[in-house]
Amino acid sequence: GGEDIADTAISTLEEVTLSVPNFQITQTGLTTQTYIRGIGSGNDPAFEQSVAQFVDGVSYGRAQLTRAPFFDLQRVEVLRGPQSILFGKNSTAGALSIITAQPTDYLEAGATATYTDVFEGFEGQAFVSGPLADGLSARLAVRGLTENGYVFNTTKDRTEPRLDEIAGRATVRYESGNFTATLKGEYSKFDVEGRNLVVSQDVATTEAAPGVPLTFATALTGAGLPGALQDTSFNYRRQADQDEFDNTEFYNGTFTTETDFGSATLTTVTGYVGYDRDTSVDLDFTSASILGGLTRESYEQFSQEIRVATDDSLPLSVIAGAYFEHNQLDYSDITALGPDLANLGFGVIADIGAVRDFEQTSDTYSLFAQLQWRVADGFRIIPGLRLAIDEKTASRSLVARNGAFSFDGPLVTNPVPITVLQTALGFSLDNAVVGAGHDLNRSRSEKNIVPSLAVEFDVTDDILLFGSYREGYKGFGFDARSNNNTSFGFDDEEVSSYELGLRASLPGNRASFGVTLYRSTYSDLQISQFDGTVGFNVGNAGETRTQGIEANARYAIAPGIAINASAAYLDFEYLDFRRGNCAFGETPDGDVVGGVQLCDYTGRRGRFTPEFNVYGGLSVDKPLFGDLRLKINADASYTGEHNVHDNLDPAGVVDGYTIVDARVGVGGENWTIAAVGKNLLDERFRTYAAQVPFASNVGANTQYATASRPRSVAIQFQVRY
Repeated sequence: GGEDIADTAISTLEEVTLSVPNFQITQTGLTTQTYIRGIGSGNDPAFEQSVAQFVDGVSYGRAQLTRAPFFDLQRVEVLRGPQSILFGKNSTAGALSIITAQPTDYLEAGATATYTDVFEGFEGQAFVSGPLADGLSARLAVRGLTENGYVFNTTKDRTEPRLDEIAGRATVRYESGNFTATLKGEYSKFDVEGRNLVVSQDVATTEAAPGVPLTFATALTGAGLPGALQDTSFNYRRQADQDEFDNTEFYNGTFTTETDFGSATLTTVTGYVGYDRDTSVDLDFTSASILGGLTRESYEQFSQEIRVATDDSLPLSVIAGAYFEHNQLDYSDITALGPDLANLGFGVIADIGAVRDFEQTSDTYSLFAQLQWRVADGFRIIPGLRLAIDEKTASRSLVARNGAFSFDGPLVTNPVPITVLQTALGFSLDNAVVGAGHDLNRSRSEKNIVPSLAVEFDVTDDILLFGSYREGYKGFGFDARSNNNTSFGFDDEEVSSYELGLRASLPGNRASFGVTLYRSTYSDLQISQFDGTVGFNVGNAGETRTQGIEANARYAIAPGIAINASAAYLDFEYLDFRRGNCAFGETPDGDVVGGVQLCDYTGRRGRFTPEFNVYGGLSVDKPLFGDLRLKINADASYTGEHNVHDNLDPAGVVDGYTIVDARVGVGGENWTIAAVGKNLLDERFRTYAAQVPFASNVGANTQYATASRPRSVAIQFQVRY
């Protein structure tokens, strides 16, 4: 709920994961990844998401939209497991449903200011809501954030990443009789300078001289680049010289209508979502100019849903509707090969940029229906069906241009660097001199029929038993980022899932308890993995199984004092996956793809699949004296050991860690002042890891990692009218 979010000072979706087992969000060097029960989507910008996100009923179908503004909310729902009937495709792992705060028919306003000393961060939020005229009300909310980061860049003598965000949302609601219409407009701009990416290890397997290990750092020094890489352990220090930024403008418009006909309600949801993004990242993670990346990304989406829901107290009730979505993604990037490559023996390709252009248009048409049949008192059968047609057209080109960071530099015409790029780094280029050809165009259309069946039984008014079988799919697509022309299309991701569960509560709702057993089998799981040089490839894992148990409980100890707890056990296994990219030093034993033998992941666990998650929370809201009240919120979450490495390198295993957050506030009827502590145990861990490009050329297992946020304590002041 929105009040709980405010009381625990949650300002990002990543912080929601603390209290929801088997739910993880992490940032990589290129994007944001969301996982539920070990299933999520990788780095490719053309990926739709296995964990579907919806805001006020509108699909946010791209990873970058996970960073959309998170403020002034009514509630957040995390639905685990396939949600394909009512939420549609791309919910094979689950769905996030975010509902923003709505206009009120009475005047209210509020503001929150939070200052975090350790990050030199300031966040401000404010809203005003109330009636404008008879039947007409409105709400305006704004948010701003500045922060100086927590990873120290010794090259630039500053902390990073530096955030500067601003967002605004206006909502107007009209009500007349049985008709309601809501119009929402939203705009935000979030800019980042620098990254929280650090070199986390630099392990030699050969010697530069007798007794002198040949690490990537020593190799750079020997190549005439002394000091280019100094910090090679996970110590929250980095050396990066490139002008790094990530600038995004986000916009959304949603128009929703509801017409109540008594025994049925007609709902329409019209949505427009878009963003423009420019990024730059130092991909060699050193102060040398070896490898960098530039990205331009633009996305636009229009969607329309119409649905009818009858009164669910009837013996037979139904939710049925139709959905249409059109979206277009324009993506360009540069793999910038810097001038210092000459020091590493690659002078022939120095100061060259591999420029990629990708475009994709997509249309989705679907019909869906879910019935509820009250067979007997307390016994319900709920079948559902969704029919969908997906149509996509995509193109991708890749050429080498002079000028490492130039989108429109002159084409490289010398056959020597073209040959080196193709043979040594795996680029399939469309340069006319010598080339494997890389100007791809393809269209594809698929039809999917997705069923579900659930059974519910009320043992008593306070105990519910349920079971379900659900199928789901995530749409096929085209690989936006591969360097070779053999990796372009990938297939639908499909899932079959079983669940059994119990929900129970004590009379008066003083306590509640829930437990769920689940088993899901995925076919053609969509995977994006580092190719070991400077690129990523998209493919499909043959078969994957995820199964386990989740439990949660809530208990009101006394008036104003409550505890929450949840726990999860996850068993994850690739049942058939012979096309995994090999970790450093691993002997290939999988299928041969494009002339390269890959590794067999069959029998392994995937990334972000901790075996155990445990959460506990305490909330206190008690009077002190006079009008003063004490509000305490404390949360602790344990995440078990798991691998965060892109290629499942054993060095990417992260030990289990415990995050403790707390907020202690004192206030009156209209104000509160509070101290907010995050990660009070100062746990520091990697949330993502991958290989540093070119390091393997000298025989070093060198990895970079995304650093988690360290301990922070903030002062927060809230006023409300």
